[in-house]
Amino acid sequence: MDDKVKTLCAKIFGKKRFEILEFLALHADDDGFVFANIEELSKRLNISKPTIISTFKFLEEKALLEKLKNGLYKLK
Repeated sequence: MDDKVKTLCAKIFGKKRFEILEFLALHADDDGFVFANIEELSKRLNISKPTIISTFKFLEEKALLEKLKNGLYKLK
């Protein structure tokens, strides 16, 4: 992704939300499935668990992410 687009997205979504979204997009398989444990994400990205949880809820509300079970999500 172009640096200008990254900067714009980070300003729109917030830097931490964008980092989470970028991680999900980069780690999704070809079908959009992502194995992501909230605690591991928190440690790996150095972002608080509440921020990750609220970002996941935000993405679910926007129909961009579906939680299939704990640790398994699907990007839409």
